[in-house]
Amino acid sequence: MTSFRDYQDRRQRDVTEMRMEVLPLGAREFQGDRAGLITRLAAGVIDVVAIFLVVLGVAVVGWMLSFIVSPLNPLATTADGMRRLPPVLVLVLIGYALAWLYFMICWATSGRTIGNLVMGLRVINFKGSRLRWPTAALRSVFVVVFPVGLAWVVVSGANRSVQDLVLRTNVTYDWVVGVPTLARILGRNRDAQQK
Repeated sequence: MTSFRDYQDRRQRDVTEMRMEVLPLGAREFQGDRAGLITRLAAGVIDVVAIFLVVLGVAVVGWMLSFIVSPLNPLATTADGMRRLPPVLVLVLIGYALAWLYFMICWATSGRTIGNLVMGLRVINFKGSRLRWPTAALRSVFVVVFPVGLAWVVVSGANRSVQDLVLRTNVTYDWVVGVPTLARILGRNRDAQQK
């Protein structure tokens, strides 16, 4: 007689085998390996472009809303002397704060940013599971303040950046197969709870 637990375990093995069959043949051999410099740089560029577009969008929306407050002067300032656009330094600081928040939330909830998802990467801790919030916050600070630490991947024999060495994290190839569900993104599936 098959117990429910045996049925669940067998079903999980079947699903895992089906996922491997769906992966392209070239990707199967890299699944689970640590990512190299080029892949991580490409993911980082995608993330930086996304953050830049959000900051640019916030600036444009703020600029458009300033015309509601003071529609008379379409140039640099409003009628009461306020600037229509914040200084570049303020926009840069907003970008850094947004980047820190973005990386922290993405790594703590799913282990993936948009760039990681596109490039098939996942950030995990030394146990192979999702980062906890404090670790994700610290790693995010490292990445935002010291992005050059990624260059250590070239020197490291294990493809680990300075952030990875200090915080004991890894960036691995982990292509998503199938549609990610909210439970999977939040890590509330049964496998994540058992680890």
